[in-house]
Amino acid sequence: MNKQRALIVLTLSLSIVIAGCSSAEKDANPGSTAQPTVVRTAVVKSSPLHTAYNLSGTLQAYEENTLAFQNGGTVASAYLTVGTAVQKGTVIASLDDADYKLQVAQATASILEAQAGIDNAQANLQAATSAIQSADAGITGASANVNKINKGARAQEKQQAQAAVDKAQSAYNKAKTDSERTQKLFEAGAASASDNENARVNATAAQKDLEQAKESLSLLLEGATAEDHQSAQASFQDALAGKSKALAASEQAAASKKQAHANYEKALVAKGQAELALSRTRLISPANGVILGKSVNTGDLVASGQAVYRIGSIDRLKVLLPVPDSEIRDWKKGQSVNVMLYEESRQGTVSNIYPSTSTNTGIVNVEIVINNPQRDWLPGQVIKAARQVTDKNGILVPAEAVINTGSEPFIFKDIKGKAVKTPVELGDQVIDNQLHIVSGLREGERIVIKGAENLFDGNPVKAEEGGRP
Repeated sequence: MNKQRALIVLTLSLSIVIAGCSSAEKDANPGSTAQPTVVRTAVVKSSPLHTAYNLSGTLQAYEENTLAFQNGGTVASAYLTVGTAVQKGTVIASLDDADYKLQVAQATASILEAQAGIDNAQANLQAATSAIQSADAGITGASANVNKINKGARAQEKQQAQAAVDKAQSAYNKAKTDSERTQKLFEAGAASASDNENARVNATAAQKDLEQAKESLSLLLEGATAEDHQSAQASFQDALAGKSKALAASEQAAASKKQAHANYEKALVAKGQAELALSRTRLISPANGVILGKSVNTGDLVASGQAVYRIGSIDRLKVLLPVPDSEIRDWKKGQSVNVMLYEESRQGTVSNIYPSTSTNTGIVNVEIVINNPQRDWLPGQVIKAARQVTDKNGILVPAEAVINTGSEPFIFKDIKGKAVKTPVELGDQVIDNQLHIVSGLREGERIVIKGAENLFDGNPVKAEEGGRP
């Protein structure tokens, strides 16, 4: 560390030797300048002490996504350019979707057709159910007729038939007597021909009624014929066959309905697939980010999975630092790391230490995450990094604020508008071109950080703010 300190002092001495000599000469003539000297000042603050590491790396987006269409086709729009900020859910490119819309329309028509098939099958099923009910009624009637024929006429029916014969016989006897009497009166000239004819017709009709009544009574007394039995049995079998046919029609209608439902479900799936394919003609950003790369243009023919855009989230950035294997044990997850881009520094955090060492270089990659809320640091920029290896704080001042003539280094304080020469003791730390002041300064004091080489002790100064510390 003594060698490092000697090198620091030597470097500073070479850079400000002329200024130091000039200052030494001016010390002999203090107060020779009446007008205030314009200088830049800053208030002394306590800062974390770091060990300087000459590490550098290239900034990368914290998260990157390579976006591609899941379907192939012709690019209808891809107008966004590299560097464009996009929001999550934004459509950033699209394919010609005419064919995919046609597939959706065809799938919709298939659904309507399948629904019609369901309605038709339901109607057939209802008709078959009605046919079964009608067949059941026919079977009941035919069965009753068979039973009736098999049992023959009941006693009551026979009595009714006999009564009908007796009544018809009485009516015939009366009609016959009336006809004979009217015939005699007609022959005697006491009745007209018309009366005689009516009486004869009535007698003939009564005779026919009597014959029909006797025939009905005879049929009841004799019972059904073999042909009647066969006819009734045939009607019963026809009714059974009708029910079997209706049951078969019902089963067929139920199967048709089941198939129609299957067709409907299949049509729904086909439409879902068609709509999914249509939705995939739009390329949507999965996150907030910035377009880092573009691979196609409007009108290009792309295949499924072919890269179109590369999008990165740059609200946070990461960088891989190549740490020598011999020093990797000093790095831990969660440690703070000071990173610098040009003149701006930020705090990063060790997020990952890679588990393997490069066999060619003996380097272990350490991943640092850096917050970038303004998105003003960009992927591809090269940063320098230094890791904080102690939680101790100290006073750091810019190297140009320290005057060293080869003996005792000093700085100028700004006390009520006057430059006050103040000796300081330097430590061993050099952090980001800042020197560690061990003694001679306290927090809250204002010092000259630019323009000190032109001052004498006691010179009036006009301060402007800026810079470090």
